[in-house]
Amino acid sequence: MRFYSLCWLLLLLCFPANMVSQSLADSLLGVLQTQPADTQRVHLLNDLGWEYKYDDASKARQYLQESITLSEKINFKKGAAQAFNNLGVVAAIHGDIEQALINYEQALSLRRELNDQKGVASLYNNLGNLQEEKGDYLGALENLQQSFAIRQQLRDTQRMARVLYNISYVHERMGNYPEALDYVLRHLELLKGTEDTYSLFNAYTLLGNINVELEIYNEALNYYQQALTIAEDIGDDYELAIAYNNLGNMLDDLAERDYKDENFNMARPRFTQALGYLQRALAIYQKTEDSEGAGNANNNIGVVYKNLGSYFLDLEEPDSANIYLQRSLSYLDKALTIHQQLNNRKGIIETYNGFGDVYRRLENTDKALSYTKDYLDLAIEMDDQKFIQKAYKDLSRVYADLKKYKKAYKFRKKYDETRYERLSEDMVQQNARRQAIFGDYQVQLENERQEKALVAQEAQLQRTTLFRNSLMIGALGLLAIVLLIYNRYRIKSRANQELADKNSIIATEKKRSDDLLLNILPAETARELKENGKAKAKQYGSVTVLFSDIVSFTQIAETLSATELVTLLDDCFRGFDKIALKYGIEKIKTIGDAYMCVGGLPVPNETHAYDVVRAGIEMQAFVKDYNYTLAERGIANLAIRIGIHTGPVVAGIVGSTKFAYDIWGDTVNLAARMESGGAAGQVNISRTTYEKVKDKFAFEERGKIEVKNKGAIEMYFVNSTFEKV
Repeated sequence: MRFYSLCWLLLLLCFPANMVSQSLADSLLGVLQTQPADTQRVHLLNDLGWEYKYDDASKARQYLQESITLSEKINFKKGAAQAFNNLGVVAAIHGDIEQALINYEQALSLRRELNDQKGVASLYNNLGNLQEEKGDYLGALENLQQSFAIRQQLRDTQRMARVLYNISYVHERMGNYPEALDYVLRHLELLKGTEDTYSLFNAYTLLGNINVELEIYNEALNYYQQALTIAEDIGDDYELAIAYNNLGNMLDDLAERDYKDENFNMARPRFTQALGYLQRALAIYQKTEDSEGAGNANNNIGVVYKNLGSYFLDLEEPDSANIYLQRSLSYLDKALTIHQQLNNRKGIIETYNGFGDVYRRLENTDKALSYTKDYLDLAIEMDDQKFIQKAYKDLSRVYADLKKYKKAYKFRKKYDETRYERLSEDMVQQNARRQAIFGDYQVQLENERQEKALVAQEAQLQRTTLFRNSLMIGALGLLAIVLLIYNRYRIKSRANQELADKNSIIATEKKRSDDLLLNILPAETARELKENGKAKAKQYGSVTVLFSDIVSFTQIAETLSATELVTLLDDCFRGFDKIALKYGIEKIKTIGDAYMCVGGLPVPNETHAYDVVRAGIEMQAFVKDYNYTLAERGIANLAIRIGIHTGPVVAGIVGSTKFAYDIWGDTVNLAARMESGGAAGQVNISRTTYEKVKDKFAFEERGKIEVKNKGAIEMYFVNSTFEKV
C-alpha cells in the first residue's frame, strides 16, 4: 500500500481583519497596558490570542478568555464572536476537535444575532471542516452546503469556490467519487480568470486522487503533472513534496500495470521516474524536518522497490529481484521506525503490509505470516475495514504457500464475507435516482414557464382592449366593444385549452417522476426532499434490520451465464420485495447477492420486530419454492442465510445529485453479524430481537457465539414451522 498526498486546508477560518506578525507581539502587549476597557482593547486581546495560537496555546486561550469577559461586560458581541472563533482555531490546531466545535457554535450564535451573514457562512465552513476531520461526513456536508448557500446569496465567488472544494474533499473521503468530481470541477469553473494558484494546485491534486480511485490513470497522471507545474511556479516546498509524491506513486502504479500486461520495456523507465520523484519528495521532507512526510515517502519508495522485485521475478531474474526486494526492506524499516516514533498506527499498518508482501516474494513465509497477522490485529483494533479485508486476502495467500489449505480457505471465506460491506450501491439505482430528480426539476421548470406565458398573454389582451377602446366612437364604439369581447373570449378559450392540454401532459410526467422517486426513497423522505430540496438524517430509537445472503454464491455464479445469473438474482429480489411490501418493511439496498431491509422506519411502529421475523421466515419459504423452478432449468438449489437484529439507527440520504437512502449504526453491523453467524435455511436472530418476539414464535437457543469484532453474542434460530397464537 502507498500514501497519496492531498493539501487539505481548513479554509475560511474567519481570520481577523487586522492579523499580526510574530514581531509585533511585544508592541501589542505594550499598547495593551495603557488601553482602557473599550472595544479597541477587545481587538488587541483577540489579536494577541491569534498571535500565540501556534506557539503557546495556554497564553492564546488566556487573552481570548479575557476578551470574551470584557466583550460581555461592555456588550460588544462582535468582539466576543471573534474571540470564540479564534478559540475554536486554537483548539483545532492543537487537536481538541470537540472543544473547537463548541467554540465555533458559540461564535455562530453571536454572528446570527448580529445578522453577520459573512461571518455565519465562514463558521458553517469551519464547522463542516472539523466534522469531516471527526468523521461525521453527513454533518460536514450539511454545514458546508449552508455555507455555500450564503456565499451564493452574497455573490462571494472566491469563497464559493473554496467551499465547493471542501465539499468535494468530503465526498472524496466518503468514496463518493462521481459527486467529488462534480464539485471540484465546479470549483475550477469559479476559479477561471483568478490568480489563486494555491487553490488551483489543490484542485488538480484532488482531481488526480479521484481519478486514481476511479482507475482512470491517464487522467490522474495529467492532473498530477499540472499540479507539479503550479508547485514549481510557486516554489513552495510543501506543495512540491505533495506533487513529487503523487507523481511517483502514479508512475509506479502505471509501471506495475505495464509489466503485469507484459509491457516490460514500458514498465522499467516508469519505475525509474517514480523513484526519482519519490526521492525528491523525501529530500524535501528531510530538509523541512517533516517526520510524518518522511515516513510516508520511505514507505512509498519501499513499495516501488517491492514492485521492481516482482518485475524481475516475472522476468525470471532472481538475483536482480533479490537486490530490489532487499532495498525495499531497508526503506520499509526506515518508515516503520518513524511511524513508531510518531505512534502513527495507520502508517504502521501500511508498513507491516509492505513487509508481509516483500517476505512472501522472498519465500520467507514465516515472516510474511507474522507481519500480516500483526497488521490484521492493528486493523481490527482501529476498526479499519479496508485493511481487515486486505489482511484476510493476504493470510489466505500465505497459508496457501505454506500448503495449509484449510486455513487458506478459512481466510478466503472471511475475505469474501467482508467484501459486500465495502461495496457501493450499483450504478443502475444511482441513475434511477438521478432521473427521478431530473424529471421533477423539468416539471417544475415547465410549470413556471406556463405561468409566465399566461401572465404575458393576459397583459397583451389588456393592452389590445385599451387600444381599441381609444378608437371607439358612438355606435361603432359599441360594435367594437362587442367584437373585442368576442375576440378575447376566443383567444382566452384557445389559450385555456392549450394550457389544459399542457397541464395534463405535465401532470402525467409529474406522476411518473413521483412514482419513480417513491420506488427509490421512502414516501416521507421523498416528500421532504421535494418540499425542502434536502432531507435531514433522522435518529430512530428502535428498528429491526434484516440481512440475507446466498450461501456459496461465488461458486454458483461460476456455473451460470451472465443472463442466467441476473435472472436468478432478479427473481429472488422481486420475491423478497413483495414480502417486504406485504409487511410494511423498507428495502434499503442490494449489494451483489446480499439483500438488506429494515422495519420500523421511516414511520416508527411497535410491530417491526415481529414483521421482520415473519418476513424472514417467508423469504426462506420463497427460496425453497423457487428451487423447483431452478431444478427445471437445470440449476443447482439455492440456500440463504438470514440474520436479524433490533436496535437504534440513523437514516438519511447522501449527495445532492445522486441520492442514496441508507442506514448507519452498530445495529446494522450486528444484523450483518447475525447473517454471517447463521446457517443455510435458517433465520438467525439476536437476543435483543428475541426479547421482542419471544411470545410469538418457537426458537432453538444457540447460546453465545463468537462474531467478528463483537465477542460472544447470544443467538437464536426461529422455528419457522411453529408460530404461537
